[in-house]
Amino acid sequence: MGKFLLVLILFSSKVAFSQLNDNFTDGDFTQNPAWQADVATNFTVVNGQLRSNSTTLNSNFYISTPNTKALNCTWEFDVNLQFSTSGANYVDVYLISNVADLKSTNINGYFLRMGNTDDEVALYKRSGTIVTTTKIIDGKNGSVGSSANNPFKFKITRESNGNFTLERDSTGTGSSFLTEGSIVDNSFTTTTSFGFLVQQSTASFQQKHFFDNIIIQDIIVDTAPPVLNSATTTNGTNINLSFNEPVDATDAAIITHYNITPGNIQPTSATVNGNLVTLNLANQLATGNYTVAVSTVKDLKGNVAAPQNKGFFYKKPYTAKLNDIVINEIFADPSPQVDLPSVEFIEIWNRSTEDIGLVGFKYSDPTTIATFGNDSIKANSYIVLCAKADTLEFKKYGKVIGLSPWPSLNNASDQIKLINQNGDLISQVNYTDAWYKDAVKKNGGWTLELIDPLSTCNPSQNYSASIDVSGGTPGKQNSIYLTNKTTAPLQLLSAVLKDGQTISLTFNRGLDSLQATLPSHYSINNGAGIPQSALPIGPSFSSVDLKYNQALSRNQTYTITVNGVTDCGANTISNQTLSFVYPALIAKGDVLINELLYNPKSGGVDFVEVYNVSDKILDFKDLKIATKDAIKDSVVSIRAVSATTLLFQSKTYWVITTNPDTVKAQYTTQNNNFIKLSSLPSFNDDSGTAILLNKDSSKLDQLDYNKKMQFALLKDLNGVSLERSSFTQPTNAVGNFRSAAASAGYATPGYKNSQFLEDVNPVEEISFVSKTFSPDNDGYEDVLQILYQFSQPNYAANVTIYNDQGALVRKLIQNQTLATSGQWIWDGLDQTNQKAKTGIYIIYTELFDLDGNVKKYKRTAVLAGKFN
Repeated sequence: MGKFLLVLILFSSKVAFSQLNDNFTDGDFTQNPAWQADVATNFTVVNGQLRSNSTTLNSNFYISTPNTKALNCTWEFDVNLQFSTSGANYVDVYLISNVADLKSTNINGYFLRMGNTDDEVALYKRSGTIVTTTKIIDGKNGSVGSSANNPFKFKITRESNGNFTLERDSTGTGSSFLTEGSIVDNSFTTTTSFGFLVQQSTASFQQKHFFDNIIIQDIIVDTAPPVLNSATTTNGTNINLSFNEPVDATDAAIITHYNITPGNIQPTSATVNGNLVTLNLANQLATGNYTVAVSTVKDLKGNVAAPQNKGFFYKKPYTAKLNDIVINEIFADPSPQVDLPSVEFIEIWNRSTEDIGLVGFKYSDPTTIATFGNDSIKANSYIVLCAKADTLEFKKYGKVIGLSPWPSLNNASDQIKLINQNGDLISQVNYTDAWYKDAVKKNGGWTLELIDPLSTCNPSQNYSASIDVSGGTPGKQNSIYLTNKTTAPLQLLSAVLKDGQTISLTFNRGLDSLQATLPSHYSINNGAGIPQSALPIGPSFSSVDLKYNQALSRNQTYTITVNGVTDCGANTISNQTLSFVYPALIAKGDVLINELLYNPKSGGVDFVEVYNVSDKILDFKDLKIATKDAIKDSVVSIRAVSATTLLFQSKTYWVITTNPDTVKAQYTTQNNNFIKLSSLPSFNDDSGTAILLNKDSSKLDQLDYNKKMQFALLKDLNGVSLERSSFTQPTNAVGNFRSAAASAGYATPGYKNSQFLEDVNPVEEISFVSKTFSPDNDGYEDVLQILYQFSQPNYAANVTIYNDQGALVRKLIQNQTLATSGQWIWDGLDQTNQKAKTGIYIIYTELFDLDGNVKKYKRTAVLAGKFN
């Protein structure tokens, strides 16, 4: 029985203290307590809140509950009107009403109106009909200002003397109450009901009135002093103190109440707003731990707080500077998809050791700017930036910030940049799809990744296509990060003349293109010195063109020195030297046709062998090979021997063919002096012409060949080349081109001819190198060399061969104009192109000039043969 009486006493005490307390968490407004609506369906409970539910246009409706507290009490409740209020759309909250029907034509009481034409919160008194309504506390106009969300918490206090005080908190949290005013009015001191009257017009205002957390209770006498809950700062200049209740504004504004340590800092002023006090400092705090001490602050009831303090930590905001944050990865073309989401993104990387706030940062391209909200990026961390609608696509990669509007990334090229809150440039990239350096990846599905954020190289060198199998590395270290770093030395590989004033240098990898432009890094000997300009060649920048004011000298060997040039990984060349040649121009007589294979073996190919008879270093780039149209007698089928510089050293043999490997497989070769062309001029198997031209297409040498020039006893001419015997004799001199010796394999590509005849100085006007010869194509004394030497030119000659019986064998030379010296060659063939018999032969030479002077010579020679 005692326990029952105690429970009853406690229950009765609670009822006396609190007349009404309802937060609708039970989902029901018909009981505990019971609410009465004019139409039951006009209200409902949604998510623990009482909400209007009427869909009647231009109507008013109400809901009320019993209440008898009218003096020495407080009313607290939440109201959220999710629309823009007007004269036809508002809510009246009846604090005191003598009737439960809030639509009654006669009501005595007081109500709070939220909305109306002034978009305000005001307290009204009503004495009977609506026309007797009087505004007794006029709130601030426009305080109900949102068109979509007006979450208000109200507290109205009425003391025992009838003094009303109206407070509102537009944040809906109960921590930021503002007083709209106070007034004493004792017109009505009793009540029967509390409730809400809704006035709405069109359908756009329906079901948008929310009510919650309703408490009507006796005034609680405040005897407790204010308690400091927290001390915080976001900028190091203003310290925000939060008390558990509103404090006296005049007292709390006294700056001597506050002291901040370390430093014994006193604020310059204190701003009071309810339970919040902001201390304003003269100077910004440094990073560190602080304690704020507060003494003798009063609350609104005059309760004085004992000295108290709160600690806080402040980290001084870091202002980002250039390249603290870098644009680390760019996904401009998501299609075709590899593995990444098929939407655009960029990745930023905070390279610094500071957490950086992004509030007010801007990311943009030339047409669109996106501004960051209240966000930050931690030290040495990555964030993916994308369109706001695509945020979920990248959640699995780490932190994502969705921006709107999104500066769309152009596939081929774009200019994107990141700017801090002060307008300072932090990172900028002007990319193109050439930066991928990969013909496949530039078509889509792969990101561009930053290689080295510390590199001073041109950005086109410092970004490249990702090598990650997924197509990119959002939210983590790039797949090509620091791939520019290597311990292999940077080297100059070659120096080639493009023209007389331009030298092209090639290195083993790309250079820092900015450093490579400095002419002082390069120097050439022989008086050339430092170039006028240096131009690195993109996109790899592994080559540099040096330009000089004056042309270099031809047929000269130069040495270039490179010093101080770096690659993108900071490797440096120190005084590396390399020699190169500036070739001489090819003149007539410098290059001769030395051997021709026009009728190759089965499966073989033609070749032309050339010889540099001069003392100059020449360039195959200046040489062309051609043939002749037999009908029109014009040069046709001109082929350039080399598209680039290829040195042709003095006294060297080179083979020009379409397939060097085939020539090497079918014949003995002694070097690798071969030049491969995609095609040669057509050389017919019976007869034709091979022609050499210089770069301006003037004729250097011409060989008119036919198969009768081959050794007559050869049964098969396939695979037998014609070799030159003498460099001093005209190319088309009789006997100067003959079949290559059988002992040499019928061709000598790339080295001295098997049929070459050394020049011999004549000892008489008419003489022989040897009086014996054996035309068996064995490469030894296969021909009779008839030498001549006269004291004057302009003789004409006839040379006739007779056997020892005096019979005519061969008319070797007829009416040939002679130089002062030279030679004739008899290959041992008779007038019918048959091999002459072994024996003694008379070589009869007759000379005459224009004055009628005649000289005659008879010499004998032996045509020898092998014994069977």
